[in-house]
Amino acid sequence: MIIGAVGFVLTHPVAAQDEAALQQAQTECQSMAQQQTGYNPNAAPTTTTTQSQAGGRARGAASGAMAGAVVGHSKANQYDNVPDDVAEEYTRNKMEDAAKAGAAAGASRQRQERRQDRKTGKQQTSAANAFNEAYASCMTSKGFPGK
Repeated sequence: MIIGAVGFVLTHPVAAQDEAALQQAQTECQSMAQQQTGYNPNAAPTTTTTQSQAGGRARGAASGAMAGAVVGHSKANQYDNVPDDVAEEYTRNKMEDAAKAGAAAGASRQRQERRQDRKTGKQQTSAANAFNEAYASCMTSKGFPGK
């Protein structure tokens, strides 16, 4: 029994030394991998999640309709002899046309932003993969494979 107790005392410092060596290797390898790749896994992700993920057409149509109303109303007011119902119809037509154009522009902008978000996500994934590979290589070279 005493040998077992002595054996435990002798192996305990070795285990502590292994843990300290592992922590030091992890710190060194993380720093090296970060320097090589420029990626910091502890940093907040730099996603550019925009509010335009949904509703691009609706926002475009709304802004187009407002612009069309302004244009239509100002044009209709240029002529004093135009009946009110004709002026209103002209304004309504301008609003509809501008709303259609705004919806198309909003949808286009939304697609472009989604493509950019996907591209940014792929770049971040690629950087994370490169970091992980560099870190794993460093840890293996220090005698800690799979850590």
